[in-house]
Amino acid sequence: MPLVLWATLLVVYGSVMVASATTGMEGGRGMLIRHVVGIVVGIVALVVLWAIDYTKLRAWQGPLIALGVLLLVSPRIPGLSGTAKGATSWLEVFGVRLFQPSEPAKLIFIVVIAAAIAQYEGNIDRVRDVGRVLAYLFGAVVLIMLQPDLGTGLVFVAITIAMLIAGGMKGRYFAYLALASVLLVGGALAVDSTLDRIAGKDVALKDYQEDRLLVFLQPDRDPAGAGYNLAQAKIAIGSGGLTGKGLGSGTQSNLHFIPERHTDFIFAVLGEETGFFGAMLLLGVYLALLVSALAVATSSRDLYGALIAVGIIGMWLFQILENVGMTIGMMPITGIPLPFMSFGSSAMVTNLAAIGLLLSVWSRRYGT
Repeated sequence: MPLVLWATLLVVYGSVMVASATTGMEGGRGMLIRHVVGIVVGIVALVVLWAIDYTKLRAWQGPLIALGVLLLVSPRIPGLSGTAKGATSWLEVFGVRLFQPSEPAKLIFIVVIAAAIAQYEGNIDRVRDVGRVLAYLFGAVVLIMLQPDLGTGLVFVAITIAMLIAGGMKGRYFAYLALASVLLVGGALAVDSTLDRIAGKDVALKDYQEDRLLVFLQPDRDPAGAGYNLAQAKIAIGSGGLTGKGLGSGTQSNLHFIPERHTDFIFAVLGEETGFFGAMLLLGVYLALLVSALAVATSSRDLYGALIAVGIIGMWLFQILENVGMTIGMMPITGIPLPFMSFGSSAMVTNLAAIGLLLSVWSRRYGT
C-alpha cells in the first residue's frame, strides 16, 4: 500500500529535520528521544487500529463521545493542566508533561462525525440534519476555545467542512454557513473587545492571538514584536535558495532567530537548510500521501469508511496549508504543527494512528 511508503518517508524526513533543528538547543537530545518515542508509540497505535474493523466503531459512539469530551476538558482539571504558548492544552502530572489531549480527540471527532453524517446516506438536505452535525462541532470548539487554542479549533472546523462536502450536504447550506461564519466572527471580535474593556483583561481571544491576526492583515506591522516570527521565517526560507545551506548549517536556526524552530516553524528550518528543492520534495510527498488517502476513501465499501478517510484528509490538508502558509505570510500564525514533521509526540502518535484507521478502511474494502 503506497500510503505506508509515503508515511514512512515523512516520518524519516521529519526525524532528520527535528534532529537538525534541535541541535544546539538546551535539552535538544531529550527532545529527539521523545520524538522517537512518539514514533514508536504511534506505530503501535497504527497496528492496533489497522487490526480493528472500523465498522465496529459505529457501535461505540456513546463511549467515544464521552472520551472525546473528557480529553478536551482534562487540561482544565486542577493539578493536571499544563500551559504552553499561552494555551492550557497539555496534561501534566507533578510538572511532567504527558501529552496534548486535543490531538487524539481529533481522531475521535472524525469517527463520531463520520457516523453522524453516514446515517443520511449522502443526502443532507434538511436544516435539522445540518444542525445535528454542527452541534458536535460547536461543542468541540467551545471546549477547545476554553483552553484557548484557536488553531486546533480551526482544524476541527476544517474536518467538519470536508466531511459535510463528502457527505452530500447541499450547496446552499455552505453559502449560509459562510455568511453565518463571517457574521459570527465579526460579532465575536466586537463582543470580545467589549468584554475585555469591561473586565480589564482578556476574556476570549488573548492579545497575542489578536496580534497574529493583525500581522496577517498587515505583514509589516511591528516587525520587532508581533511580526517578528513571520519576518524571521521569511528570511530563513528566502536565504535557503535552491539547494539550501545544508543540514545543521542554517544561520537563522543556529543563531536562534527562528522561533519555535523545532515545532510550529519547522518548515522555515527546512526551507533554509534544504532550499527550494527540499521544500518541493516535502510538498510532493504530502501530495502523494493525500492522493493515497483519497484512493482509500473512493475504494471504501461504505460511506462511513469514506467519511473517515475524508476527515483525515481534511485534517492533514488544513494543517499543511496553514503551517506552510503561515511561514510565508499567506496564512495567519497559529500553533498548528506540520504533520509528521514538527516535533511533538502527541501529534506524531495521532498522525500514525490516522494511518492505521486508513489502512483499516482500505484492507476491508471488499468486506471482512
